[in-house]
Amino acid sequence: MRKLKIKDIIMVALLTAVYLVFYLISGMSSMVFGAFGHAISPGVCGLLGGCVLYFMSRKIGKFGQFTILTAIIMLVFSLMGAGYLPWLITSMIAAVIADFIASKDNKVGVWKVAVASGIMHVGQAWGAIVPSWFFVESYKKEWIERGQTPEDMEAMAAMTQGIMGVLATVVVFALAFAGVYLGYLILRKHFKEN
Repeated sequence: MRKLKIKDIIMVALLTAVYLVFYLISGMSSMVFGAFGHAISPGVCGLLGGCVLYFMSRKIGKFGQFTILTAIIMLVFSLMGAGYLPWLITSMIAAVIADFIASKDNKVGVWKVAVASGIMHVGQAWGAIVPSWFFVESYKKEWIERGQTPEDMEAMAAMTQGIMGVLATVVVFALAFAGVYLGYLILRKHFKEN
């Protein structure tokens, strides 16, 4: 595997800044759909930001690119007071898996980048889904103490527990997968791909 150099890390950081713009837009636009919108917002980000991930896979294509992007995102949200250990764990594990799938070089198949994006964004979504499945009461308590209303946390738990959590997972994966293909359609002439 090719190793990241300083210039690659700087490029990942710059692309993460662009990706964060899509992240914030998707988060705000998803709120229109209430708690389920929040649950699938990482997928909406994947749909909008697939272009960035596709570009990064072609421009850098080295192991660690998705992990560094995710670590920067986690750092930014932690600095804003929105850090949450289960979200950090699920996001980072998924990012490492994404790197194993699609970061061997800059010529991996588009479908591999799409699968990697799907997994990476599911990891972000699981930051709310996994707590709802396995420790919902402490999850609700934590966020109520941070200022969420009990009603909002009940709605969030309802939209991420059981079958709704499975549905959110599938929707997030599908949106993020599609986002990379959208990025491919937009950028294929730039990279002269068929």
